[in-house]
Amino acid sequence: MQLRRRTARQLARAAGAQVVGAARGSRKLDVVRDLGADAVVDYSEPGWTTRVLEATGGAGPDVVFDGVGGEIGRAAFDVTARGGRFSVHGAASGEATVIDPVKASHKGVTVIGIEQLFDFGPHLRRWAARMMPQTAEGAVRPIIGQTFPLERAAEAHAAVENRTAVGKTLLLI
Repeated sequence: MQLRRRTARQLARAAGAQVVGAARGSRKLDVVRDLGADAVVDYSEPGWTTRVLEATGGAGPDVVFDGVGGEIGRAAFDVTARGGRFSVHGAASGEATVIDPVKASHKGVTVIGIEQLFDFGPHLRRWAARMMPQTAEGAVRPIIGQTFPLERAAEAHAAVENRTAVGKTLLLI
């Protein structure tokens, strides 16, 4: 079970996991559905965490990828299953999710922070070699939502900052 992140969602789905995708707005929810999520919830709507719990039979997701942070991230942590994993890897809301270690320990939830990225370097070639066949087979596909010429970089950044971008935003040079 997973909340958030497109590539992780695709990999989980390819491995046979049940996937709950959380996004804001119909455009992003459509992308999540197209990527094969078993259920989708709009985290900008009241009661979204109740829908997550319903989709997971009341247990909550075993794995949560939090790229939003702030209030949304804290709410996602609250519905994470006992003994689950909660990965903080973004702060689209403007603030990273901070989880009280005592609360995490009480729930038996392992919290993984963005600092884990610093250890990725030595593994990149091996991981890329594993991903390329999955990408070629169509099990994983990058979502490029929009492109901008380099001279319109300010517009591209504004789309990302305003959270209106769907998928990755690329600058063309």
